[in-house]
Amino acid sequence: MSNIKWTLGPPPYKYPNKAPPYKKVCIGIRGQYGDIFMGEPGLRNFIEENPETKIVFAVSEKYKDILPLFENYHENIIELKAFEGYEKWPSEKDLQYIREQNFDAMFPPDIPVHEQDDWPKYRHIVEETALIIGLEAKDRKINLPFPSKITKEPKTASIHMFSSKWPKGIRSINIKKQEAIVKYLKKKGYSKIYQISSPDQPHIKGTIFPKGGTYYEACLKVLSTEIFVSCDSGMPWFTSAFDHPSVVLFSSGYNQLVKTTRNWWPANSKAIYLEEYTADQIPMEQIYEAVDKIIEISK
Repeated sequence: MSNIKWTLGPPPYKYPNKAPPYKKVCIGIRGQYGDIFMGEPGLRNFIEENPETKIVFAVSEKYKDILPLFENYHENIIELKAFEGYEKWPSEKDLQYIREQNFDAMFPPDIPVHEQDDWPKYRHIVEETALIIGLEAKDRKINLPFPSKITKEPKTASIHMFSSKWPKGIRSINIKKQEAIVKYLKKKGYSKIYQISSPDQPHIKGTIFPKGGTYYEACLKVLSTEIFVSCDSGMPWFTSAFDHPSVVLFSSGYNQLVKTTRNWWPANSKAIYLEEYTADQIPMEQIYEAVDKIIEISK
């Protein structure tokens, strides 16, 4: 277990971690949705190694929609905390909260920073995320309590093919290709296809686009469908926790120092992962074949 000291705001303010055993700690990650999911194996291992320690699990206010997914995660988590700051963290309010809590240690809820640019050559991203936080992941599988508010809808599918960088970046799928995938899903008998996207992203023809909901509600909607087709984003990390049947399209060009994305594929026994330099370069025939296989897996 790392006994690290890390900077809270501008120097010289630092938070000194005490040596274990710990009475109360803060564990979190000030990253995006996918980063938060990736941190779960490290959190789980910490709980196993520190069964008496009380934990405040923290994210940023910007991503607090994810917190309901960690309700009833473990009795040792005594609070789900949303820190106010994000780009400029911690805020004065955050600092006041930290001082009042008197944590024995903080495993930093900071924006992930990789010490090695070519880290995927050596580690899976789940292991890397734990390392960034100052923890250790003993496995790559994400485990979350299954949400109670799920109503399965037969013959439905969901798609999520605009990354958070859209219209920039190389992870999103072009609109024409998305429309072709939707047509193929309809041909296969899926009467409803839900588009999971930000409200400012284009509505793909043939889909139901529920706008205005929270990220938590989007997660519930995906789990209510039979299969999921996605680009590389945070949502496949969520679905991997439940082995939800998924086809995920990856872009190896996202990290040009590594020729494959295999070390940032979620552990999902019912997923098929495809990759090319850009997601748009994945041939449609391969996508259709993967969809056919996932349909069989989902039965």
